[in-house]
Parts: sequence; structure tokens; C-alpha cells
Amino acid sequence: MGGEVALLRVAADQYGVISRSRAVRAGLSADQIERRVRSGRWERVLPGVYRIEGAPLTWQARCSAVSLWAGPGAVFSHRTAAALWGFARFKDGGPLHVTLRRRAQNPHGVVAHRAAGLGSADVGATQGVRVTSVLRTLLDLSATEPESDVRASVDEALRRKWTTTEKLQAFVTRNAGHRGVAFLSKLLQEYLGGDGPTESELEAQVQELLEAEGLPRASRQQSQLIAGRRRRLDFTFPGTKVVIEADGYAWHSSPIAFERDRARVSALTARGFRVLQWTWAALHERPAELIRDLRLALANERRRAA
Repeated sequence: MGGEVALLRVAADQYGVISRSRAVRAGLSADQIERRVRSGRWERVLPGVYRIEGAPLTWQARCSAVSLWAGPGAVFSHRTAAALWGFARFKDGGPLHVTLRRRAQNPHGVVAHRAAGLGSADVGATQGVRVTSVLRTLLDLSATEPESDVRASVDEALRRKWTTTEKLQAFVTRNAGHRGVAFLSKLLQEYLGGDGPTESELEAQVQELLEAEGLPRASRQQSQLIAGRRRRLDFTFPGTKVVIEADGYAWHSSPIAFERDRARVSALTARGFRVLQWTWAALHERPAELIRDLRLALANERRRAA
């Protein structure tokens, strides 16, 4: 009886699930375990893992069951790691992804991945379980998930300070050749403003687009006194208050720079400037939309002046 009570306490700490090996260590025989299964007191949820009668099979309970089934050295990965870390695009539910050092057939509701060995930097912990690190999770997602979800997740990781562009750059270099690293490398180039220095390369391409579209010639790096501070504006159009800011991610990838950038835009907007923020990604993926918005802003300026 004492062994049974001890098992129930262990199960309570594991969201209502228990492993066969733990039950055997507690003194239960194979026959006794099978009798509990046949009577409905225990339910087999994975090979060698059981749910105690009355315990709800929540997502956390499923994670606990997978941990017991997978054994030491296993880590949650891919979509499951993203959900455990709290990425907005990945929620609880669906098959649970786990990375193992061994080959294993996927039991129902589990997707087992094999990695010969994850370095200590590739493994973290959250919500009481072992998971792939934020950067390793992004790499795995990049190899398996839609690009839009990966892009949103990388943005979120940088915005929430779970990583930095510097750490992402070092990680990409270290994992060259890994499936999925190509898209992370592409995103990194966007955040850093391309292959050249953020200011020179991004602004050069903005200038090329303006000239190709036959738009009025813009003045570059004009200095303006705004709210008592001298500010340099990337592109201004003489006779108007339309401003284009070539917005490379590197300029606001730290909390201080992020706040400074927002204060700058707020000060300009409050004084009647129309600030258009053009990023590297937008310049390459939707240039027509940028040009449409610019033409509209310039047309509104002309109507105001008339």
C-alpha cells in the first residue's frame, strides 16, 4: 500500500503520469501493472508510460509523458520548444516534437527527431523541462516551418531580447551548412541592412529606387533642429515635410537605440513631418507599396501647400 501511495505522489508531481520503470522500482510486478491497465485505473498513453485514472491529459501532462518515454538526454524541439518558450506563432497542441540521440519510431502524437549530439549551448530549460535553446529552436523552425512564421519568430526573439543580432550572427556562422541556416542568414542580412554597412548600402538602394521611379530628387542626410536637438534625416524632399528613414535593424536592436528611434519619430511627427520608415525587407519584397505611399504623401503635401 505504501508503494502505491508513493507512486501516486510521484504521478501528482508529473501531471498525473508515471513510467513503467518507476512503478517496477516501487515494487509492482508486470502482472500488477497490467491489472491496473485492464481495470482502467491506469491508461497507457505511450510505450512504458501510464496516466493515472482521474488525471486530465493536459498538454503539460502529454509533455511529461513524452519526457518519461524519451528518457535522459532528450529535449523538446521544433514547434514544441517554440510553444514552451512562448513564441506567439506556436501554441500548445498538435504532435509533440522531441529530439533524441537515438533513432526511434514515432508513437502516436509524437514526432521524434534525431541529433547525434546537441552542444550545451543548444539546450536550455523552461517550464521545468529541457528544450532546445532559443537560437537552436529558430534553426529547427527555419528547416521545417513556413518562412512567414520563422520571420515573425526571429523578430519576436529580437524584440523580446531573447537573443541579439550579434548572437544570431555567431550562431549562423557556427552552424553553416545546417538545414535551415540559409533562411536565418537571409534574415540576418535584412536586419543588418544587407552585405554592406547599414547606412550606406540601404540608403544607396533607396536612392536607386527613387531615381528609377522618376520621383523628385531627395536631399540626403539633411540636418534639422528638432525639439532643441540637431537631427540628421536620411531623405527629405525640398518644399515638403515628407521624410524617408532608411530603417536598418541594427540601429534599434538594443533597448536604448529602440527608445531613441521611437522618440525621434515621435518628435518629427508632432512637428508635422510625415515619416516613412523603409526597411531592407520592405525595399526588396514590396517596393511598389513603398512608392505608392510616398507618392500619396507627396501629393498630400502639394494639396496642403495649394
